[in-house]
Amino acid sequence: MRKSVFLKMINKTAILMFCLCVVILNTISVNAEEKSLTIQERASKIFGEAVGDDNNGEVYSWGLTAKYKGPDELFPGEGKFKKLFSFLPAIRWYDPAHYYEPLSLVKGTFEGQECVLCHQVQTPGIVKDWKRSRHSKPGKTASMKDEEIVTCNKCHGNDHTKLHMPDVKVCGECHQKEVDQHKSGGAGSHTHSFHLQVVEQPMQLNTPAEELYGCAQCHGIAENRCDGCHTRHRFSPAEARKPETCGLCHLGLEHYDYEVWQDSYHGRIYQAEGDEWDWDRKLKDWTRPDKEGEKPAPRTPTCAFCHMPKGSHDILEASTAFTYMGSSQVDRGAPKHAEKRKQWIKVCKQCHSPRFAKDQLSAMDDIVNLNFAKVREAYEVVLDLYRDKVLDPMPEWLAPDWQGNHSFSLLPSGETRVYNVSNVERLFFEMATYQITNVYKAAAHSSSENTTYSKGGGIPMHRQLIAIKNEASKLRRLARIEKELGIQHIPYDFWSQGEYTDLLNGKNRKEGDVLPKSECLHDKDMPCLAD
Repeated sequence: MRKSVFLKMINKTAILMFCLCVVILNTISVNAEEKSLTIQERASKIFGEAVGDDNNGEVYSWGLTAKYKGPDELFPGEGKFKKLFSFLPAIRWYDPAHYYEPLSLVKGTFEGQECVLCHQVQTPGIVKDWKRSRHSKPGKTASMKDEEIVTCNKCHGNDHTKLHMPDVKVCGECHQKEVDQHKSGGAGSHTHSFHLQVVEQPMQLNTPAEELYGCAQCHGIAENRCDGCHTRHRFSPAEARKPETCGLCHLGLEHYDYEVWQDSYHGRIYQAEGDEWDWDRKLKDWTRPDKEGEKPAPRTPTCAFCHMPKGSHDILEASTAFTYMGSSQVDRGAPKHAEKRKQWIKVCKQCHSPRFAKDQLSAMDDIVNLNFAKVREAYEVVLDLYRDKVLDPMPEWLAPDWQGNHSFSLLPSGETRVYNVSNVERLFFEMATYQITNVYKAAAHSSSENTTYSKGGGIPMHRQLIAIKNEASKLRRLARIEKELGIQHIPYDFWSQGEYTDLLNGKNRKEGDVLPKSECLHDKDMPCLAD
């Protein structure tokens, strides 16, 4: 009797075990099938939407069932690294000398007033701006022999099938002094903002053309054209003297110049009174006494007043040292830079006492130096994680960088980047590139709140240091647990592949893609940033 019961129990157990095995095998089969599906196919099952190309005009919930097709057309890059990246076709407007080609169905050669007559119908806004500009009235510059009206053909040419987009060279035909000043700047100036700091910058080289476009717009206009500061077709010098114009590019996460200036006393006074001031007055005349009956000159310094002294177009004329917008450290008050410091005090003392100016600039030096101590403390934490091989992921587990290597991003041999890195590397990069830069910007512009509390100031750097240490602590504790349990961590493949990650240019780099140094497009006495 007992034997019979025992056998029945065994049979039931066997049946249960069999059923359990079937369930497990089915689950494994389902998971294997699920894993073989693309994210679009998986999302299609969830949302009940058909999979399709992302450029066909259909609406996709969260974009999950869309397939990335990419731009229809790309333009090749430039210089030493031109085989490693491409531009969207819109680059023709930001680097016209290299990329613009005329496309016109109108044939014939036309003079200025004929252009104006036609474009009053075709592009009335352009004609309206031109009529308000000094170009529409007789005048001459030091580079011109006679007074003349500058009509469309002077800048774009006469032959409608061979029209060109004007760049600094065209503007230099009449404004040679300003263009020479523009071109005289070194690294960090507008004249090198595109070819040196975008075309040859590692952070850009590994990214798709669509991401490079935002950088190319600001940097391309600043180097290659003049109408970034006095926009076409009015080309107003008064517009270029106002801070909003500089703020078009000098704002945001990477360089809060405009925002911190706005939050300073200078910026607040401008916002309260700026519409009462005479913006047509040349920068060199702002400090002269106002004449009876005329509008007063601006009573607070703007970007142009400080960084383009007396109207100079070399923005480095007032610069102490090139520090990549403040992400490199230099004590600007050191004896080595005494002459530059005297120049800055001279600017400030037009409204303030020299002692006040000296104290404010000295405070900036001290604030910047203190916060770089936080950067170094954070770097030591991250560097030790790399040395001890507890980063998750380690560089070798990632998609290759633009050089085709798996170098640690925070070493000179690595690729400066904000993606395709471990989280702790990203945290450090943002601290050492964005936050420390904005501490310097805030202190330099006397923006009290932002120096300490807001927009990347000292307190946000505290939070970032805590976040870095917290991440490091978790990585070390996890590595210790795995070691104690004998677990060999196998890196997850999502770090090195994915629909977006597979677009990174380093994954497709071939031997010979990096050309000789002679292909660099900037002055030969300066190194390529990506060397």
